[in-house]
Amino acid sequence: MTFEKISSNSINKDVKDIHKKTIHIVKTGKAGKEITCLGGTIWITQEGDGIDRILTSGDIYRSRIPGMIIIEGLEHSKIRISSLQKVEVIGNFQNRRQPQLACT
Repeated sequence: MTFEKISSNSINKDVKDIHKKTIHIVKTGKAGKEITCLGGTIWITQEGDGIDRILTSGDIYRSRIPGMIIIEGLEHSKIRISSLQKVEVIGNFQNRRQPQLACT
């Protein structure tokens, strides 16, 4: 198993090849990240999230919390990593905070 740290400086809206059993680490930054699986199958987990995800071609993961994202290729895959817009992150947070009606 090999490791590769992907910094925001190396992400130029480009596509990354993820090889089988290779681990990639992505820092979210303040705006969050969007990871799109363009082909293959990847496993994603994020620090502070507690939920592991499997993405296949066409699936998208949007990180809205700070913390490193770990991506492992379950087979040879392609991904695209892009930054979320600050407005999108705030809007999604506000939508989650909607009050719920009490049962009577």
